[in-house]
Amino acid sequence: GTKRWTVQEMLLIIMAQSLRCYTCKEPTDISLCKRVTLCPLKATACTTTLLSVDSGYPFFGNITVIKSCSENCIASNGIGANRPTLCCYSDLCNDNSSNGSPGLRTSFAALGITAVVLIMFFKPTL
Repeated sequence: GTKRWTVQEMLLIIMAQSLRCYTCKEPTDISLCKRVTLCPLKATACTTTLLSVDSGYPFFGNITVIKSCSENCIASNGIGANRPTLCCYSDLCNDNSSNGSPGLRTSFAALGITAVVLIMFFKPTL
């Protein structure tokens, strides 16, 4: 006949297929956003949305983010009305590395510089 699954077996199957992401629903300092969430089965990506950067040179700014699970993540470079959003597609991939996220800090800093250069380049001449 048909196999009857135990609750433990069903949980293992669900957990094996669900993506895990770091999440923080409220704007949170990037170093403090460490809640691990088992995403819904439909979620295919983990997202990190940049909300604010206290910038300066050299770049040691605090980064405020929202992290979440996403069914259809759309990456954004932050130009226009969108905030910069990063998408990634593996378990706990929206980590910010164990030492204060130099990679993410660098990529957001580079995004900011790129935005300034693009604005200067495309600024209409009067």
